[in-house]
Amino acid sequence: MRGKRSWRVKKEYPALIKIFQHELGVSPVFARLLINRGIYTVDDARYFLESDTGMMFDPYLMADMDKAVRRITRAVESGEKILVYGDYDADGTTSTALLVKVLRRLGGEAGYFIPHRLDHGYGLHLDAVNNAREQGYSLLITVDCGISGFAEVEAAASAGGPDIVITDHHEVPERIPPAAAVVNPKRPDCPYPFKELAGVGVAIKLAQALLTKSGYGEDAWLEYLDLACLGTISDIVPLQGENRILVKHGLPRLANTSSPGLQALISVAGLKPERLGTRDVAFALSPRLNAAGRVGEPSAAVELLLCDHREAALEMAAQLNRGNQERQQIESLVLAEAHGMLDASPELASQRVIVLGSRGWHPGVIGIVASRLVDKYYRPVLMVAMDGEEGPGKGSGRSIPGFHLYDALSGCRDCLLGFGGHAQAAGFSVSPDRLEDLRGAINDYAAKQVPDGIYTPELELDATVSLGDISQQLVEELEMMAPFGHCNPGPLLACREARLVSCREVGRNARHLKLLVGEKDVVLDGIAFNMASRAPDISAAAAVDMAFVPSMNYWNGRKSVQLEVLDIKPSKKGFVNAAAESKDNPWGVGDYLEKLGYAAYLPEYVSGRLGAIDSMADIGASSEGGFDGNILSLSSSEKPVKEIFPVIKNKWRIPHRPANIKMMAFQPGRTLVVACSPSRTVEVACYLLFSGISAAFLHQGLSGENREYLKAKFVSGDITVLVATPGMLPGLKEAESSRVVLCDPPFCREELQTVEEYARGTDIYAAYSSPGLAEYREIIEASFPPRESLGIIYNYLRRECSGGLLDPVKAAARLRAGGVARAGENTLAVCLAIFSELGLVKYTYIDGIYQFKLLPVSKKKDLRNSPVYARGRIIRVEAEKWWGKLEGLTACR
Repeated sequence: MRGKRSWRVKKEYPALIKIFQHELGVSPVFARLLINRGIYTVDDARYFLESDTGMMFDPYLMADMDKAVRRITRAVESGEKILVYGDYDADGTTSTALLVKVLRRLGGEAGYFIPHRLDHGYGLHLDAVNNAREQGYSLLITVDCGISGFAEVEAAASAGGPDIVITDHHEVPERIPPAAAVVNPKRPDCPYPFKELAGVGVAIKLAQALLTKSGYGEDAWLEYLDLACLGTISDIVPLQGENRILVKHGLPRLANTSSPGLQALISVAGLKPERLGTRDVAFALSPRLNAAGRVGEPSAAVELLLCDHREAALEMAAQLNRGNQERQQIESLVLAEAHGMLDASPELASQRVIVLGSRGWHPGVIGIVASRLVDKYYRPVLMVAMDGEEGPGKGSGRSIPGFHLYDALSGCRDCLLGFGGHAQAAGFSVSPDRLEDLRGAINDYAAKQVPDGIYTPELELDATVSLGDISQQLVEELEMMAPFGHCNPGPLLACREARLVSCREVGRNARHLKLLVGEKDVVLDGIAFNMASRAPDISAAAAVDMAFVPSMNYWNGRKSVQLEVLDIKPSKKGFVNAAAESKDNPWGVGDYLEKLGYAAYLPEYVSGRLGAIDSMADIGASSEGGFDGNILSLSSSEKPVKEIFPVIKNKWRIPHRPANIKMMAFQPGRTLVVACSPSRTVEVACYLLFSGISAAFLHQGLSGENREYLKAKFVSGDITVLVATPGMLPGLKEAESSRVVLCDPPFCREELQTVEEYARGTDIYAAYSSPGLAEYREIIEASFPPRESLGIIYNYLRRECSGGLLDPVKAAARLRAGGVARAGENTLAVCLAIFSELGLVKYTYIDGIYQFKLLPVSKKKDLRNSPVYARGRIIRVEAEKWWGKLEGLTACR
């Protein structure tokens, strides 16, 4: 039986939090939440927050996509009959409808087939393939299935057709079917960066490739986002990467869909389109589509999604609604019987994996019932619906975090007739006389392969905070993380030892608690749903610990911050399990970044140039000892730039720097990654560490002792990837690598020459793409501001800083929002130096704050009279020339 939940706070990575704060201008709490969701680089954070459809990867990066497009295009152009073979769940039906719509739009003669859950079961079936051939179909395209159909594909080829193109997203077996094309991002040989697409996600990537190939434009595929969103949410895949993009942009399209079928589905579910969210899709729309496959005719869901007439669509949706009600009734009966079996045999409920079977159960609902039992007992559950004495039992399983169900079934394959699925859900078939064998085998597997600790439910907290950290600004930041779902849960925070100001029961039957909690001088409202029974315990406590989600409460025209309390208990020591030691703090990384000040976030090239200017004006106040102008030799090179550039290779077509670096890092041998700044070396090394790669960073902030230690580890092979700034390369001459990867564009010819001298003939690869080159220009202009930026910043001082105090961190964030791209503390330092030279301002720098006074201006100032500005202008001109060469030479590769 599920007991009380233990609280566990996710690991904290202080250095990454500081980097995100600086680079993204976000609060430390928000930075931590991003990292908690597996986002370890600034690039990935921007990708997550922007999530623009233009960020989707090229569909042709997927293995066999080119083969699939060629075969399908030939079928369309030659008038062949095409059958789309789907699956009976919501992912499968939306995938089927989407691809049928696209094929018909292209002029193809497209039909569809959905296997019956009871008559066929999941997957590709030979009798259905044979029927397709007899009906004249010469091409069959699977969606959301087919990857396990080796025998069926082989038999179709021997029988003379149809040709089969497989699109799927499930785990890939050892033998890949010998189809005309097999499109599945989980294929071991598939370079597609995002592996977690739903079946409908793979289908829309195929649609994108087909529509673009046929001349419909690069954005034509966006018209099918409503279906892609519905299927993606329904399949409970991680709402990260491309799934997040599909759902974020698909929800508004679903709410405003032009499809009569989807409009009718939303209507019978009683939903308001303007408030449609992921929970509405998961708990209202998806069950109604799934009902057709569970207790009715599976093709009914596809018919609805393809329907073009409103009245007919409303009748179809009403029929699905009735089917869903019937499913709920059957589900209740099966659940009651399962509970009765466990009550009668308590030893079954105490096993590591609960395995139940009955001849009276409907196969269409056992997966849902398994989920209900998982919720109650917090154990993996296998349910088997048996049909008669001889027929195979049809099984469905659901799991808990930490128990990989597909792997477990793989370990019990001798007991099964077949199986498929993934970590948290699976389907299988088993002979009734082997049910006891299966129960024993999977529990043996659990005892030997799975730690006992996973059977204790945990409440996983993002961070512990003080109530003073909870503000409207934080709530607005948290809203940027939506849409929420699997692997992107709503933020869950905790505070301890809060003062309980008041506590009263509210709501129907007084089931909820209305709270007022305080800490120091901060007092906030809270609501704890269905927790009235906790009132006696917490009211008597001196202080309480709370787990909560902060949100905005709107009441009588006022808005205020409110805490939605998910758990509350009297405060006590050890209220939460502390996380293990963070991985990002070897060699005192946080201390070294702190020592470098804001120079830690600047490219070495920029630090070097600022170091030269630092001798002209005191602009290095925020860093310990100012800037290092001797990080990299900046003497002019005699070697022409065109003789250097041809050695740089752009191996990958992926416009995603972290993914490119990771692909190269997984290659055999040692890899040296060259990153422009100390902070970039830290984030890239952490990203690789969390990807299972032995990596470390190297920058000028590390002590000589630590540098030598890391170099020795790299030479010995204990560290396979070293992420270093350019200035570190001269000291690594004896530490040879198999390849060199440029994380950033070289900022000058000398920097590139340093890389080439280290490489000595080793291949050099560029991980960056055109966006990286745009970033280059922004960094230069932020560090050496042109006239336009100076004007914006001077006006900011006049209008926003009347008290004569300037916090450079907060000011930089305001300036970035006001149009000065990548403005930082260095931007303000240089600007104040220029204004001082022109007699516009006097200033001092004390304890991280500028104290300044604007001076009277009698006449217009000439920027040429500022040595700092003049030097910065020369640097900008030099950089612009270099940038132009870099852009032109990189673009042609």
